[in-house]
Amino acid sequence: MPAPAISLSSEASRHLAEELEGRVLRIAFTTGCGGSGYRLSFASEPVAEDVVVNSGDVRIAMDSMAATRLEGAVIQYSEEDDGYTLDHPDAVSAVWCG
Repeated sequence: MPAPAISLSSEASRHLAEELEGRVLRIAFTTGCGGSGYRLSFASEPVAEDVVVNSGDVRIAMDSMAATRLEGAVIQYSEEDDGYTLDHPDAVSAVWCG
């Protein structure tokens, strides 16, 4: 599977390079009662089936579902918005249910 073109804003790149400390940024496609979306987390290593791309000093691992949907996505960082966001038309906000 070809790796999608995913990029980081300059702020996200700077913050992730400091925060990851040798880990990878992992993006997983999720579904639930509120719809589908993406979960960003730090992981010590990619999962065997992950698609891995490098953006500067940051390694990004995506599960196969995320990798097929994130072409053109941009990861942003904003202190005002409390951290990282994935800017992509297919991404939705996290929804809690229950």
